[in-house]
Amino acid sequence: SHTIGLPDAGFFLVPMAHGLRAAGTVELAGLNAPSNPERIHYIEGQARLALPTLGRSSDTWLGFRPTLPDSLPVIGRSRYLRNVIFAFGHHHLGLTLAGITGRLVSEIATGAPPSVDLTPFDGARFR
Repeated sequence: SHTIGLPDAGFFLVPMAHGLRAAGTVELAGLNAPSNPERIHYIEGQARLALPTLGRSSDTWLGFRPTLPDSLPVIGRSRYLRNVIFAFGHHHLGLTLAGITGRLVSEIATGAPPSVDLTPFDGARFR
């Protein structure tokens, strides 16, 4: 029971306790937007091409990614609460960027010089 990547289709099949999850697509829409049935049918069809004996889907679900308009995260100290450090908005790269984000947060917290320029990640860019 391993994750199967379908890069040409743009998603992964991930084994779960109660079945198989097809995950990984991204659609930018509002928080109140309904799910896109065309996207769901596409994923189901591509999953069946990869696994022809796959049964019917029992459930559909969508979640929200913490994405900002410029696709860059906010990393830095709050201007108003100096004991608060922000590190959010990594979109689907949260785990991928966790190591460097953790390092930057520790550098900010200890007053060490940051290992990368934090200007592009400043939350004030949205003022």
